[in-house]
Amino acid sequence: MFACRQDDKKQKTMKKQIIIIIALMLASVAKSQTATPMAQYASNQLIYNPAFAGAHDLFSANLSLRRLWTGIPNSPTLIGFNMHAPFIDQRNALGFIFQRETYGPQFINLVNLTYAYKIPLNNTSFLSFGVQTGLLNTVTDWSMVTFVKDDNDPGYGGNERWVTNRFDMSLGAYLQTPDFYIGLSVRHLTTPRFDEVTRMDTLVDTREIVELRYRSRIRRQFFFMAGYNFQLDQQWDIRPRMMIRYKYAMPLTVSAGVDFVYLNRFSFGTSFMTGQSAVTLVATAEVVDGLRIGYAFDMNFGVIRPFQRGSHEIFISYFMPVWNRATHPYNRNPFR
Repeated sequence: MFACRQDDKKQKTMKKQIIIIIALMLASVAKSQTATPMAQYASNQLIYNPAFAGAHDLFSANLSLRRLWTGIPNSPTLIGFNMHAPFIDQRNALGFIFQRETYGPQFINLVNLTYAYKIPLNNTSFLSFGVQTGLLNTVTDWSMVTFVKDDNDPGYGGNERWVTNRFDMSLGAYLQTPDFYIGLSVRHLTTPRFDEVTRMDTLVDTREIVELRYRSRIRRQFFFMAGYNFQLDQQWDIRPRMMIRYKYAMPLTVSAGVDFVYLNRFSFGTSFMTGQSAVTLVATAEVVDGLRIGYAFDMNFGVIRPFQRGSHEIFISYFMPVWNRATHPYNRNPFR
């Protein structure tokens, strides 16, 4: 029995060590990742593609809350809010995005303004081009880190707060017809650098020596998104969808799934994401005219599977006609 207790103690100690390593990994990849993958990306495409602005011909406001890998301390979280609407004969559109991603002691805040221009192809199809510009703010709060033992470790910032602000820019193109959509975009076109923190050290020959302690940058991210609508009858639709994300020095990520939609108001679906090896279940409902809520749960089957209890996401959106130029939300395109 004593040996069993020792084994249990070793297992608990090993589990704590693995959790600490995962937390360190989260902190280190926060700079290179950004844009936490959303389970309900098909309903929230403005985050990834500025050309999506105004695609509904309606005013649209969206709020997303996502918590990844519950059960792991300081696991990534995302809060995102965006809104967009067309103007001037529905060919122009403006949008706004606020997004906050948290990776343990690191916070990445994004505030962007979006402009998109539509080129009608016929009465029901269009091609759109968009641009996003704004501010990328990063904060590293080292006072939150308690597991570092060596204060002289060059990667440890003591109780400092490292804050940087950088210009950010994204571009995109979007094609939509009554049956399908295709989107291409590149985020972080300017590859903003951040955490360029310096420390004044000592005086050498009456000159101040500046030591560069940390430096990083966000690489460009490329997105391809597509979806199709199969109308079974007057009540049911089937909508397969996919998103491909590529980034330098990172594995290609593919998310593919399908939604079953009833009366264009209620839907449920599932998807699978490579890279994270995650299976997702999604359900949405339009509770009142124009107000839609959704919930998604996904379970990761990768190496961290034993240490987490899945990810949760809540999605709320609201649609309304703009200046009486758009028809009722129920009669608009099926991809809203």
